[in-house]
Amino acid sequence: MKVLKQFFWFLMFLVMLAAAAAGGYAVYLERQDREEIDKLRKEVASFDPRFEKFKTAVGDLSKGFTALVLDEVDLTRSGWQPIGKGFYLIDVAVNPQEKDKSLKVRGKIINVTSVVHESAVFKLGVDKSTAMITIARAAPAAAIPFEASLADVTPAAARKAFIQLESSTISFASTTGKSPGSKESFDPDKILRGGN
Repeated sequence: MKVLKQFFWFLMFLVMLAAAAAGGYAVYLERQDREEIDKLRKEVASFDPRFEKFKTAVGDLSKGFTALVLDEVDLTRSGWQPIGKGFYLIDVAVNPQEKDKSLKVRGKIINVTSVVHESAVFKLGVDKSTAMITIARAAPAAAIPFEASLADVTPAAARKAFIQLESSTISFASTTGKSPGSKESFDPDKILRGGN
């Protein structure tokens, strides 16, 4: 029994020694973690000026990407300006409204495709202000006049705008008056002899 009691106290001693070692190791790991965290904080703090430069560069770059994705037009330029998806902007004029600090934009949109767009909705934006332009029917090669008002736009910002087709319903125009059932068969000899 005495041997068993001594063995029990020896096991208790080993458990306490293991607990003390585990506690010491936990303190060691905690110190290591704190050192790594302090090192990372210093590294992140050194990134801050470079990150600010990066954000500035990306902000400038994003303006260029926006100009590529959305079709940017110059509101001070006359002539044809592509606005994407088969449309052009012409005869654009800008009139700043002093009394309500808005901007009135007038112009014409030309459909250069061979399809008829019905219920066409365009989004016009200058800075953070946007306006919707709705055109009931845009036939091929037709110049459709529009007028849009943009709120809270300074005259200085009224140089560049983004305009894009948001939605429309299209129908394909027929090129002949004949119905498909009345087509004549193709005869190359008839064409070579001068017949229609």
